[in-house]
Amino acid sequence: MSEDPTTAGLSTAEITATEALLGYRERDAFDAAERAEGGDEALVGVLATVPSPAALAAAARVSGRAFRLIVDYETGGRSYYERIIKSRPIWPKASSGVTIGFGYDLGYVGPDEYRKDWSGLIAILSAPQRAALEACIGHHSGRDSAATMTALVGSVRDIVVSWELSEAVFRARTLPKYALQTANALPNTDRLNGDCFGTLVSLTFNRGASYGKAFNPATDPKDRYREMRAIKAAMVAGAHADIPRQIKAMIRIWAGTAVEEGMRRRRTDEAALFLDGLAAGAPAGGPAVAALEEPGAFIAAAGAGAGAGEGLVASTFSDEDNWVETSEDDLAEMALDGFAIGVAAAGASWAADAVQPDYAHLGEGLTLRVPFALTADDLALLAALNDFDVAALANDTPVLFGLRGAGIVKDHTAREGITLVDQRPDHALPRCVIGAWDVKAGKVSVFPASTVPNQAAVATFRNRGTSGNLLPTGLYHYVCGAHVTSRATPGCFLLRKPDMSKRMVVVRRSKDDLAYETTDLVDRCQPGDNIHPAFFSQPTGFSSFGCQTVTGTFRDGVHSGPWAAFRKAAGLVDVDGAPGRRYLYMLLTGAEARLASRLRLDGLADDPVARRRLRRLRAGSTGPAARRLQERLGLAGPDGELGPVTAESLHRFQAARGGGSDGIFTPELDATLGWQVFAAGASA
Repeated sequence: MSEDPTTAGLSTAEITATEALLGYRERDAFDAAERAEGGDEALVGVLATVPSPAALAAAARVSGRAFRLIVDYETGGRSYYERIIKSRPIWPKASSGVTIGFGYDLGYVGPDEYRKDWSGLIAILSAPQRAALEACIGHHSGRDSAATMTALVGSVRDIVVSWELSEAVFRARTLPKYALQTANALPNTDRLNGDCFGTLVSLTFNRGASYGKAFNPATDPKDRYREMRAIKAAMVAGAHADIPRQIKAMIRIWAGTAVEEGMRRRRTDEAALFLDGLAAGAPAGGPAVAALEEPGAFIAAAGAGAGAGEGLVASTFSDEDNWVETSEDDLAEMALDGFAIGVAAAGASWAADAVQPDYAHLGEGLTLRVPFALTADDLALLAALNDFDVAALANDTPVLFGLRGAGIVKDHTAREGITLVDQRPDHALPRCVIGAWDVKAGKVSVFPASTVPNQAAVATFRNRGTSGNLLPTGLYHYVCGAHVTSRATPGCFLLRKPDMSKRMVVVRRSKDDLAYETTDLVDRCQPGDNIHPAFFSQPTGFSSFGCQTVTGTFRDGVHSGPWAAFRKAAGLVDVDGAPGRRYLYMLLTGAEARLASRLRLDGLADDPVARRRLRRLRAGSTGPAARRLQERLGLAGPDGELGPVTAESLHRFQAARGGGSDGIFTPELDATLGWQVFAAGASA
């Protein structure tokens, strides 16, 4: 007889291994314990009440991919079910009872539950078959002998449970039970999409809802539930990216056992599915978004209609307190484990110029990939046209600067001088420039960098509302100190006041997609957007929730790469730098730097009309024009400093006019309004 093509490649050993895997269900024992002892308070009543509306709703959240994963591992797949098991009841041994359908174990259910779940099957069975099947209820090899179990399964071998009927019962009865158990046992599951939630349901189906099971070295020397507890802790903390690692770490439990290979395959597939779910993001319109909509916490720029200066309530949000740094070493470790963390946050993109807050004010038709020479004169021109007081600190400290969307063709060490190229940032690779400008000496140094959050940060805010912001262009004050998140890096530059309290600024956040646009959220907060190493020695990635990062790293007490050279250019020598030393940081775009360079080369740097192309007021601007803008916005006590309250008011005003906001005041807008903000110094 020829081999059935649907089971081709299945050896006797593989069939035996699959049967052993079907028999390995810690959740059976966990269910039994819950029945006997009441168990975790969150699970009390679940088994007796399913399928309740809550259980059906929980099951509906399981994705199709997760459903197929569970069914495949609980049945061996349709081919195995129909060709090897022959759609018959089986006894998978281990701690199992007689099992029918998709892993429905009669040893761990009561008569009433069984009759409700399988009424369709019972209706087509003969009276002897019904009696034989009911006789299996409550018996399992955890308490009954192998002889008893063999006799029981032998008595029902003439019963056929079709795949279609099994699937219907699984969808209607079994899946809701375990989906609800999962939702009740773990916090914040409503922040997960169907792939991620379904992965945890698969885990519950196999191991029980044992996420809170305490370690008892006397009875469990392996601490079998260590990773289950860690998953619950990750759900509490919103550290979803740690869950795939914990799922794979469980493989240690079955090392050297008959089910090791099968459990390794199941855990690996579950971890991969959870990672795919992270890449897809949170469920649309879920509580992760609703939780952010607290009165006064954020301004939805597209719909903000409050008058200037009204209802200006600052958020207490700080990205720095919620961010977990990821370095090249972390990626290397995950690569060895078979993970690619970048996949977990893929999809963030840079918006088109017309709707991107840093570029929209420059108008249409901007060219890309145009090389340009950068000099100290260009930076001085940009500072003047934005009313940035780069001499505010009155010392010899270099001015730090960032050019968002710029690449280095030749750096400051080239004899010909600095040549950059105008490009656009993205959230995966460092496509910006950060440098040090010695104003007195007229010297400029540049280094490869990023001035935007990485993909994980963009996704983290959209999915969970923790970390992830875009610091707008402007002039900011920093202090030398240690950058501390999930790791401590000394000798960085902190967005703080001299007393080391965090500075209030206005940042962009996106909760509807993975791109920053003029219609996205505006948040006045204390994000802790510091300047620190990228934690990558090569320009292949960077770790940033919104911080400014320079390619390079800090490891074993040593600053290295371009980051180390940047620190030296900024006047920092030893590991700790000069704690408390104050710095200015001027953040603009590569496009603006290119336009300033063009004005210089064309001899138009002093031409009043040409200068209007780059004349702006934005965060950090100071002087008479900023004061006139504050007066026009109706702010009390105008002081001539475009700080966070003024920036927020400008966003409100722009948004109320329709089309979103960028927080940048231009001569064109001034002329349209007739405010004459630039009238006394349009060319200055």
